[in-house]
Amino acid sequence: MADVSNEKHLSFKIDKTADHEKIVKVARAFASEERLAILKYMLNKSVSVSMIANELDMPISSVSRHIDVLSDAGLIVISYQPGLKGHTKFCAQAVLDAKISLDAKGLENKSKSFIVEMPIGMYSDCNIDAPCGIAGKDDALGTFDDVKLFYTPTRALADCLWFKSGFISYLFPSPPLAEKTERHRISFSLEICSDTIYYNNDWPSDITVKINGAEVITFTSPGNFGGKRGKYTPQYWPVNCSQFGQLKKISIDADGVYLDNVFQHKKLTFADLHLFDDEYIKFEIGVDRNAVHCGGMSLFGKNFGDFDQAIIMKIS
Repeated sequence: MADVSNEKHLSFKIDKTADHEKIVKVARAFASEERLAILKYMLNKSVSVSMIANELDMPISSVSRHIDVLSDAGLIVISYQPGLKGHTKFCAQAVLDAKISLDAKGLENKSKSFIVEMPIGMYSDCNIDAPCGIAGKDDALGTFDDVKLFYTPTRALADCLWFKSGFISYLFPSPPLAEKTERHRISFSLEICSDTIYYNNDWPSDITVKINGAEVITFTSPGNFGGKRGKYTPQYWPVNCSQFGQLKKISIDADGVYLDNVFQHKKLTFADLHLFDDEYIKFEIGVDRNAVHCGGMSLFGKNFGDFDQAIIMKIS
């Protein structure tokens, strides 16, 4: 009879190519209610195929097929014992647990990505329209709806800023010269939503992103979100005002443009951006004054909203 004492732990990493075949086999093994029932029945004991069939009211032929899949995934062990009519197949639990890691840190380290996080108040240029405002982690900064506030040094303390239309732009440093030839993909991630008085979860706004002056994409924010406090939104900020946004990721590689890792178009590619012609990379985001949905823009930093980040540029 199989020895159940040899139980072990299975551990795979999604960023390890050698593990992919094993992950597929384990995933297939778990992707059946019948196989899960078989695994549950044999916990901490060794059972024969006929015992499984009788207990679970399944045809022996079906049990045999399921056993083969479970064995191929390494979840059970099979042994044969002498019986009245030849040998009897016994099955036993082989592992205590199976873990599949989706941690991308190892993958990022291998790619030697160039990553910069830019505070939302450290913009280099803007041209915006009221209603507008800036708030920090401890208090509102200046008078609301005063466009001049966006040109004062106070803006450096911003963790939330908003405006009706116009744009705001940031200058990110370019990677070291020796590494530039290794870069083939750039992405920007940021927490953002529409803007209106108080909040309105159904308030669309067309938000346009440009990189180095090239229009990359326009996406529609569905609303200006509030009604419950954002995870990092400070307590002083009224809950009936904008509280959090959506984390959006804009990426460009040799094949084209992606929004939240979903391909959008190939009108623009990584090479078209001329990212390494200067010592900086210009990132611009805003709402066109003639947009179909001119519903404003709210941008969140590390101490506001639902995500512990400002604007992150990654070149890999």
